[in-house]
Amino acid sequence: MLNETAKKLVDEITKNLAVSKESISSSFGELLNLLIDKLQLSQDKKFVFVLLGKTGVGKSSTVNSLLNQEIAPVGKYDATTMEVQEYEHEINGVKCSIIDTPGLCDDIPEKGNNQKYIELIQNQVKQIDLLWFVTRLDDSRVGEDEKKGIQIISEAFTPKVWEHSVIIFTRANKADDYLEELQERTKRIKDEIAKHTGNEIANKIPSVAVDNKSQTTPDGKRWLEELYTQVFITMSERGAIPFLMATAPRINKTQSNKTNRDPNWTFYNQSKFTNEDKENKDNEFNANDFIFNGIQKELIKKKLIEVIPALAAAGASAGAVVGGPIGAAIGGIVGAAVGSIFYFFS
Repeated sequence: MLNETAKKLVDEITKNLAVSKESISSSFGELLNLLIDKLQLSQDKKFVFVLLGKTGVGKSSTVNSLLNQEIAPVGKYDATTMEVQEYEHEINGVKCSIIDTPGLCDDIPEKGNNQKYIELIQNQVKQIDLLWFVTRLDDSRVGEDEKKGIQIISEAFTPKVWEHSVIIFTRANKADDYLEELQERTKRIKDEIAKHTGNEIANKIPSVAVDNKSQTTPDGKRWLEELYTQVFITMSERGAIPFLMATAPRINKTQSNKTNRDPNWTFYNQSKFTNEDKENKDNEFNANDFIFNGIQKELIKKKLIEVIPALAAAGASAGAVVGGPIGAAIGGIVGAAVGSIFYFFS
């Protein structure tokens, strides 16, 4: 519920909206109370990402970049057994689990025992809000081990698991012809997934190219916001709001300091550098900064309305007026989430 400071601010904003003839003005207090209740309930829930891909392709680095936390440890090793590794964490008071599946897409002796691994993963994974299929963009084909991994995950959780999934290509800046390879690799992986799901599900899976040593992909576009957008709009409704709450302070921070940032391009999980890493150190970036473009904001807004239908009444001018002030008045992670949500409606 609203504290006294927030109530006074709501009254002031409502009057301003009435003057501007914004249709939300008469019911703004009700909408805000509903939103806060929803966020408070979501604060006790968690979101779960399951990572699927070969060892060493950058699964951990990419999820750590998105969440700006070293949740999944980054290491260079060869998988020797199929297993399920769960990393539990808390971000801004919101719980999350990152579940890795080393060995599932790797060439190991145990590979032939599919049923054993299906039973193992079914027993240990009880919630999936988003499945990440992670592979290198500069690989020319879908490997036999990746095909087997796609098959096993489809059998373990039924083909419907791919309805909430995203294909992520790492090492984007290593591609010879970035756009052509992105298109071709996306098609090949979707074709392989379609063998288990059919084309209707497979064709809807989004793909994102990333590079954990650069802000941008070879076409000059920032990839972090695109990854955030596709993750948010594709994940289950159950996990969407907890995910937004966990990342909300970074969204607010970015928008309020858009023109006067003094960025520190230090990527937190690079404690040991190879020669190639050292050469690229100046290009590494601080994953704190989200700078969403208009298309990304609109996609996130659409997802928010799906999850919280009452938000459909929020107009653009209401979003512009409400976001920062009301979020600050409410305070805490709930206030940060309110501010972030209305930012996407501004």
